[in-house]
Amino acid sequence: MAKFVPGVDERVKSDEPLLDVAVDANALLKPGKHVFQLVVTDDSGNESDVASVTIIVQDTERPTAVVDLIDERGERRPEPEQTVPFGKGFRLSGERSVDTGGGTVRVWTWTLLRG
Repeated sequence: MAKFVPGVDERVKSDEPLLDVAVDANALLKPGKHVFQLVVTDDSGNESDVASVTIIVQDTERPTAVVDLIDERGERRPEPEQTVPFGKGFRLSGERSVDTGGGTVRVWTWTLLRG
């Protein structure tokens, strides 16, 4: 069986009809549409028209939100409960939030629940 490694291979030629798309942590197909094309050649050297299939890689993993307080020295304080002086502003950071499903965090929506 022929093997295709995303990020390494662009085209694979084989004498077998099956193609194994080998995806792992080092070779990922990003979420979205990917088109694979196939052209076959017969024993006389004649090539077929192009056939194609669209593979849609779905990101179904929920992202992980992480909140840190950035203190007055600019240091990150990741503990879930923080104390700040009355009348002083403060900064929160969601920079360490991640999407392990292959996507990218694009929106941070902040809501004050208790005041």
